[in-house]
Amino acid sequence: MNKNLIIGILVSFVLISCDCWVTIDGKVIDSKSKEPIEKVFLEFKNIKCTEIVRATAQNVETNCVFATDSTGIFFMNSDSYGLCPDNPVKIKIRKVGYKTKEMELNQGHLISDLIVELEKE
Repeated sequence: MNKNLIIGILVSFVLISCDCWVTIDGKVIDSKSKEPIEKVFLEFKNIKCTEIVRATAQNVETNCVFATDSTGIFFMNSDSYGLCPDNPVKIKIRKVGYKTKEMELNQGHLISDLIVELEKE
């Protein structure tokens, strides 16, 4: 009995450790003035992140879009997708009046204090 309990606990820990999320936080600033930019939109390009949006009488699943706050700070979090792959994380950053930027991040799946500089069009 004790042997089966120990095996069950070990299997549970292995299955729990198979969950993987990508988490990114940082700040978006103007490339010239270095001032923070509010309401910049960010999204994952190659990592699954979905949210349910209520549209009229039905729910629609859409890709997550994140935005910076009034101080240019943002936080992005993906869906759980099993084992963490070794692929770099790709994100897209856009704001009207600025050039859209795509970044490939190789820092792993927990990225903190990322500084993104956007250039005006």
